[in-house]
Amino acid sequence: MRDMIVVGGGVIGLSIAHAVAGEGKSVLVLDPGVATDASSWAAAGMLAPQSEADQRDPLFDLCTASLRLYRDWARGLQEQSGIDPEYEEPGLLYLATSEQSLEILKSRMIWQREAGFDSELLTPEKIRKMEPHLTLAIAGGVYMPGEYQVTPRRLMDALQAACKLRNVEIRDVSRVLEIVRHGVRTASGTIHADSIVIASGARSSEIAGLCPKLPVTPRKGQILSLITPSPMFHRLIRWEHAYVMQRRGGELVVGATNEDAGFDRSLTPSGIGGLLERVQQLSSCTAKLAIKDMWTGLRPSTPDGLPVLGLTGSGLIYATGHYRNGILLAPITASIVAALVMNRPSPIPLEPYSPARFEV
Repeated sequence: MRDMIVVGGGVIGLSIAHAVAGEGKSVLVLDPGVATDASSWAAAGMLAPQSEADQRDPLFDLCTASLRLYRDWARGLQEQSGIDPEYEEPGLLYLATSEQSLEILKSRMIWQREAGFDSELLTPEKIRKMEPHLTLAIAGGVYMPGEYQVTPRRLMDALQAACKLRNVEIRDVSRVLEIVRHGVRTASGTIHADSIVIASGARSSEIAGLCPKLPVTPRKGQILSLITPSPMFHRLIRWEHAYVMQRRGGELVVGATNEDAGFDRSLTPSGIGGLLERVQQLSSCTAKLAIKDMWTGLRPSTPDGLPVLGLTGSGLIYATGHYRNGILLAPITASIVAALVMNRPSPIPLEPYSPARFEV
């Protein structure tokens, strides 16, 4: 009999297990064992709430609260595990190619400044000095110095190692089939614990016995990376729905599509072709770069775009539906669940994210 079972071994599940084990609790993580199925494995690793937000809302507040924790959290994981998650603070350039799109960026910059977040309006000339490899015809842009990045697969490695050091058991199972009273049922039997956490991403809605049921659906993202002999960009770059992110070791990540394709994980000519077209528009210098890798992931989406976080009347804890922000929201989600388990106040009000909003 363990104190907690976490259903899901992606970044969210591992972060929760690490935090709760740090409170002296015994934790078992049940993971399907296929790393490439986790949306965490497929993520680019942008920690960029400002560039995602059109207005201040509960998602923006949650994301920025998590970002404030990230530096110390990532460094702590590195010190504990000996694995560098490659957390960096490059800032982000958001580009506009028309006066209309520039006005939208200006309006976003105004409310974000009023909310206390740094941003700076830049001329095309200033942008080209900052990023000489950009060849896109631009009308201007906004620089957001508080946007950061991490490498998700290295972050998962660091979390797994840190969890094991805290005696978290990570067990491969085919899948959790059903939630039962103080336990879960798998193909090989029932396992009991005082608390059960649902952190299984896009697969969460497939688990029987949830109350309330979760309307979490998958959104496919196709993504690729190019090989750069030397760093091509010094900052995160976003243009409309496309972005590029320079990683260490000469890898330039280009993302990403957003598709309603069910659980189909296939790469498509339209998806990959569109990304290749976009990155060459951003910089013609990328035309001759070699493709390093191409992959897909399934983001766990909810109808209102907010994650599902909170304790239900049946004693279940929900921590899923993070959509495009699972990597970013890992530290705050772990802190929230640890607070619920230890009967402490949540670090952020949970009403907007409550599972109760899906009760019928």
